[in-house]
Amino acid sequence: MSEDNLEPLSITQLEPDLWQLQLWFVHAFLIHDDHDGWILIDSGYPVKPGHPNMVVRALDQLGLKTTDITQILITHGHPDHIGNVALVAAQSHAPIWMGAADAGILEKSFPMPPVHQYDGSPGKGCPYFEPAPVTHRIHGDTQIPLAGGITAIETPGHSAGQVAYLWNRHNGILFAADNLINENDDLAIAPGNIDFNQVRHSLEKLSYYEFDKLLVSHGNDLLANASFIYRNLWLPNLIPQTLNSVDSKNYQPQSVNVS
Repeated sequence: MSEDNLEPLSITQLEPDLWQLQLWFVHAFLIHDDHDGWILIDSGYPVKPGHPNMVVRALDQLGLKTTDITQILITHGHPDHIGNVALVAAQSHAPIWMGAADAGILEKSFPMPPVHQYDGSPGKGCPYFEPAPVTHRIHGDTQIPLAGGITAIETPGHSAGQVAYLWNRHNGILFAADNLINENDDLAIAPGNIDFNQVRHSLEKLSYYEFDKLLVSHGNDLLANASFIYRNLWLPNLIPQTLNSVDSKNYQPQSVNVS
């Protein structure tokens, strides 16, 4: 099948040990560590029937195979993040890390809960994807002993089990999941959420951390001085969007302990 007929794919190297995989309209990421090997974060939207797996295509461009993947980290259980992971997990036997509240979506022990836009209208449904077993269910903020240390930060709201990952290297790199999007430099909360009060608390929670880069799943990243920009410029623009949502009455800011 011609590449021209397949879902768009491009790869950007962000650090000597970090690659961003543009899988159609969503990012996945690949970390390399001399001790822990190749770590995949998310896997893109399910490809069309008969099309080759997008993660496999990306790995092939990098001269890698699915069997090179040693660990898989999933940010949340929406189809554009788990759509191609089953084949990679089956061929690599890599353990999957995922928020406990979303793990059943990937395993198909329960369906993806309904999502809604901030005007109250329903979000999109869930396309077919292959299930995969979750090895490590993340409960609460968790230190993952991989690649020099990765902090799993519980950030529910977009989904019940959404997790952002903060990698300790390179002065901190935050994989922000769908807590926010920045498509065409149009900063916004992501569409398709389950609880906008939780979205707001999660956005505030991220401002307590320090990181040099903030990598989004959709759109343009912050590649320097990111925690300062996020805290002082981005967050004040994001919070009002959640306050205008349909389930935001009686909101009270919460203090966050990130120690």
